[in-house]
Amino acid sequence: MSKSSRCRFARPIAFGCSTSKPGCFHFPPSPLKKADPGCANLVQNPSFEAGLAGWSATNVTITDSNLFEGTQEATLGPNVASIFQDIPLSGCCDPLFLSFNVFAVLDNINSGSLVVEILWLNSDRETIATGLRLFIPEGRINNSSRITYFAVTDRPPSGTTWARLQFSKGAGALPDPVKLDQIILARASTSNLVQNPGFELGLTSWTATTFVPDFDRPYEGAAQVHATDDGNLYQDIPINNLPAHTPLLLSFAASGGLTSLSVQVLWLNQAGSQIGPPGIDLFIPGDTFVAQNNNYLTYLDFTEPAPAGAVAARVLFTDTIEKQTDIFLDQVILTGAKSANLVQNPSFENGLTGWTAVNTTALFSDQAYEGNAVARVDTTGGLIFQDVLLPSAAGHCFLFNFGLRSSSIGVDLSGNTLAAVHWLDSAGREIGTGLSVVVPSTSLRAQWLVYTGITEPAPPGAAAARVKFTRSPGSPQVFVEIDKVVLGRLS
Repeated sequence: MSKSSRCRFARPIAFGCSTSKPGCFHFPPSPLKKADPGCANLVQNPSFEAGLAGWSATNVTITDSNLFEGTQEATLGPNVASIFQDIPLSGCCDPLFLSFNVFAVLDNINSGSLVVEILWLNSDRETIATGLRLFIPEGRINNSSRITYFAVTDRPPSGTTWARLQFSKGAGALPDPVKLDQIILARASTSNLVQNPGFELGLTSWTATTFVPDFDRPYEGAAQVHATDDGNLYQDIPINNLPAHTPLLLSFAASGGLTSLSVQVLWLNQAGSQIGPPGIDLFIPGDTFVAQNNNYLTYLDFTEPAPAGAVAARVLFTDTIEKQTDIFLDQVILTGAKSANLVQNPSFENGLTGWTAVNTTALFSDQAYEGNAVARVDTTGGLIFQDVLLPSAAGHCFLFNFGLRSSSIGVDLSGNTLAAVHWLDSAGREIGTGLSVVVPSTSLRAQWLVYTGITEPAPPGAAAARVKFTRSPGSPQVFVEIDKVVLGRLS
C-alpha cells in the first residue's frame, strides 16, 4: 500500500437495489522472516483457533469456555503468566493500532493486574524502544462484562524491524485466570494526537467542569476522571499538521450509572470558532452504562473529513446525571485516518434505511449501545446486510467495528452470530471475503460486547463491501441486538 495514497471521496455509482451511499512474530530459530502482510491484521493466529501456534507462552492454556470469538481462547494463569509474539515490520515507520478482549473466569476480589507491551526490536531481536505499555489494574478484569481495549503506539524508531506484542499477568486472589481473545494489531496513520489521554496527569491539557481525577480501578493505568454532576470535558487538538480534509478516528472508554453521555468532535478555525457540523456526534443512554455492571464500555468511530479551514479538533464530552449517580472516562484516542465511517445509518436511527433484512427489525431502546435505536434479530434466526460503496478500494484494508448483545444472562443460548465483510465488484457480485467474525452462542450476555477486525486488502476490481450479520436460532425469547456498525480506513 503506497504511503502517499489518499482516499478520494467520489460520488458513488449505484449498481444494485441494496446499494448504499457512503458519505514481529516469534518462530523457532530460523534465518527466514515472514513477509509483512501490509495493512491487514499483523498478528498471526489472533483468536487462538490454532491453539498457541505462533505464540511463545508461559502458564497459558487453550480453553473453550466463555468464548468471545471463534472456538478457542487463551487462558492466562492461575497465578503469573505471559504470552508474546514477534511480528516483522519490513519498511516500518507507521504507528500501530492495538485491540484485544479480556475476561475473568470468576468475579474475584483481585483478578491480578495485566501489563500489555509493544516493544520495538532490531534485526537481532534486541529491544531498542518501547512503543506502548498499558497497565490494567487488579480487579478491573472481572466476569460481569467483557472489555475490549484500544490503544495506539508511538512511531517506531529507525532500525526497527520487529514488534514484540506481549501480555503478562500478575497473581491475584485465586482462582484468578484471565481469558484473552481476538487480538488485532494493524498499521495506523498517526500516533495518538490527544495529550494526557489516560488522565495520568490529572486534568492537564483538558478543560473540565465537574469532572475530577479519580484513582479507583481505572480502565487503564492508575487514573481516570469522574463526575457526579452535569458538566463537560474537552481538549482542543491541533490538526493543521495533517493533510487537508483528513478524517480522524476517535476512541474512548466510559463507565457509570444512570448518566447519559454526549460525545462530539467539533472543528475549529484559526480564531477558535466552530466551523461546519460536528465530525462525530454520539449519544450513549444512561441505562446502557447501568447494564454494564459498573464495568467499562469502549467506543470507536470515524469522523467526516475535516472541513476547509479547520486547524483543530475539539473532543467534547457532556454528561447528564439523571439521578444521584456518576460517570467515569478514560483512554481517549484521536488519530488520523483515511476515510469517514462508510456505513449509512450505522446506529439504525432511521430504522432499516440502507439495510436489507430478514427477520430483523429496528426499534428504539433505552439501552442502545449508541443513539436511541438498535437492530434486533429474531429468536428464530435472521440476517441483515448493507452494500457499502468503497472509493479506490483495491489494495486497502478496512477497520470493522460493531456492538452486539443479547437478552440472555449467560444461561440460555443466543444462537451463533456470523459477522462478515465480503468484496463486491461493480456489478454487485461477491469476489472475495475480507473478514469473518464468529460470535459463538455462549459468548453473548445482556451486556454489550465490542467486536473489531481488520479486513484483508481489497482485491482488484473491488467496488463495494457487503457488511452482513447472520444469526442462527437461539433459545426461545432470547433476541440478539446489533448497533453502531463502523467500516472505514485506518491507514
